[in-house]
Amino acid sequence: MGTKPNTILLVDDDSLVANPLARLLRTKGYDVSICPDPKAALVICKKRTFDLIITDQHMPVMYGTEFAQQAKKLQPAARIILISSYSDFEQVINAFNMVAIDQQVLKPWDNSNLLKVVDEQLQLSFEMSWQEQRAKHDGDTKSLSANTLLRAG
Repeated sequence: MGTKPNTILLVDDDSLVANPLARLLRTKGYDVSICPDPKAALVICKKRTFDLIITDQHMPVMYGTEFAQQAKKLQPAARIILISSYSDFEQVINAFNMVAIDQQVLKPWDNSNLLKVVDEQLQLSFEMSWQEQRAKHDGDTKSLSANTLLRAG
């Protein structure tokens, strides 16, 4: 039985960017969902869990940094990559400081470098998820031990 592929939400209003990027990511075996509208993407984030979210900075409804801040509240374990240009520097720095953005990729990007960043962020997502599960398990075990001691006493 195989492992579940990593899930990626790609939020970009430009299909000429989103579709080729999704194809590239799918060649690596990732489960990629595309959403052109950041508001609709937030609704999706309420219904489905993603390991990684990739968002463009410039979209008509809201900036990628604003979307990332809201998405991080809905999906705190998801890693977020922002695709932007050099001109977005101040907004990106603010988003980094608010812990909404985990990595930035500048346009135009090199596919091999982008895939490396995606792999790194997915590895971090996996490690964080594993640590959270371990902490929860350890907490459950301690609670169970405390309850057992209370009943025995």
